[in-house]
Amino acid sequence: MKGRPSDCPIGRAIIFTTILFAFACTPVYAQHTPDSVGAEQDEPIAEKVNDPTASLTQVQIKDIYTPAEYGTNAQPNTIQFRSVLAIQPFALIPFEQLIRPTLKVVTQPDGKGSSTTTGCDDMQLFDLFVVPWPDSRETKFRWGIGPYFIFPTSSTNRAGNGAWQIGPAGGFSYRGIPRLNISGLLQQATSFAYTSSRSVSAASFTFQPILSYQLGRDWYVKSSDATWTINQHRHTSTTLPLSAGLGKVWKFDDGLSLDTSLSGEWTLYRQFSSQTEQFTLNFQVTLLFPKVEL
Repeated sequence: MKGRPSDCPIGRAIIFTTILFAFACTPVYAQHTPDSVGAEQDEPIAEKVNDPTASLTQVQIKDIYTPAEYGTNAQPNTIQFRSVLAIQPFALIPFEQLIRPTLKVVTQPDGKGSSTTTGCDDMQLFDLFVVPWPDSRETKFRWGIGPYFIFPTSSTNRAGNGAWQIGPAGGFSYRGIPRLNISGLLQQATSFAYTSSRSVSAASFTFQPILSYQLGRDWYVKSSDATWTINQHRHTSTTLPLSAGLGKVWKFDDGLSLDTSLSGEWTLYRQFSSQTEQFTLNFQVTLLFPKVEL
């Protein structure tokens, strides 16, 4: 292995920021209960954790381990840091916002053998504006749209594209069937600037299909970890995985909650992709702040 997560300054920064955010939010969350919770009052928190349009401030750490990958004997691993910040409407922006940054420390194969390289991946961020119509209390449907960014923060040539990228993001959620939530998240990014002359043009479309079903007592089953990726240049890769898992929300005093889940992911279809995940295990822990809305 040629690198370690500790060699990545962005990785250290996001760990520090996550801890600081958790401590900073705790007193705010205990003192502040937003009035504008609207139609989300009747949604169980176990349903919100898998809804990309739900107003739920959270901090997530996820380990993505791949014991079997096409085209290599290596076993890649990713540690993902993600947070969601719910921001209430105000004078200049009359829509609720969901700001979600994602950073990853990735261990990638060096080739067909078992050796790997570890470093930071590109940072992703979207700002989803949740549209208040149609009335989600009546229709059980909610959607949002906003900008999506990819920043070239990768510290190794095994990860990232070395390109600044921008595009649209959109999410939706339907809760018209009892206990079932049908959701999805779409993101598209196109490169417009590059960090070196060796960087290549990038354009990709991703879709994350999300299904979750409430079992009761805050247990749920889900299919929400797989992301379909279509690189839009000719003869670039397409991968369509499928996931299934089990999770539970653990509630503490004053509403603070912890979401834990375990899921498996399989690649059902791949094209022009000689090296991609065959089977993946996802371990996720998310600290939830249901009463924090800025």
